[in-house]
Amino acid sequence: MGRKLPYWFVVMTAVVLLAASALLWKRFSATSNGPLFPAELSGIVLPGPRPLQPFTLSDQEDRPFTLAHFQGHWTFLFFGYTHCPDICPMAMGILGEVFNRLQKSSPPDLVGTEVAFVTVDPKHDTPTVLKSYVAYFNPGFKGLTGTEEQINALTRQVGAAYFATSPPQDSVEKGPSSPSSRSEVSGISHTSAFFLIDPLGRLVALFPEYNNTDLIVKEYTKIRQFVRLRNIYAEPEYNR
Repeated sequence: MGRKLPYWFVVMTAVVLLAASALLWKRFSATSNGPLFPAELSGIVLPGPRPLQPFTLSDQEDRPFTLAHFQGHWTFLFFGYTHCPDICPMAMGILGEVFNRLQKSSPPDLVGTEVAFVTVDPKHDTPTVLKSYVAYFNPGFKGLTGTEEQINALTRQVGAAYFATSPPQDSVEKGPSSPSSRSEVSGISHTSAFFLIDPLGRLVALFPEYNNTDLIVKEYTKIRQFVRLRNIYAEPEYNR
């Protein structure tokens, strides 16, 4: 059987993706339209919210999912694929734990909060596959797919990156008698951050430390508390 990608290769690829995302993030921030949140949150929020443009995907029930579905609540957005051996299950598990923490420590912050997992492997991650995958972490999580073009229409807007990777040729046994699963033969390197979409469908924050439950809960709670305190949205229900 083929071996998994070397650990050093995975780490270096993640570093390159994070750097690329940071550059895109900087460009997005420079074109934003003014501050929304206080300075103490400057480590994760944009200097100003960035409205998303229309897109169309399909959810785990094979129903259309558009920009309108981001409106009216907060959404943690994550890009990955179901056969990812490490980052994706860890990140989705973290989001599941974030929801558990919010339920116990700050129930108001859990209200109006959703998670959307967007696959970067639409060839294999069908709505049926996504349905069982996201439900494992939380029955309320959404799984989204589409054509490569449709997915890219969203990744480009938030600054997420992904590309296919393959292990060295000599690490894969050849021949019909030695089949290997696709997760062993190839993989997909992708941005591992969580993107936060506000109730108006705007990108407002980035959580680069996907494996830090405490930090995510702490900073997200600060954002929601600030919104309730300042009533920054014209729609009263968005300020809850």
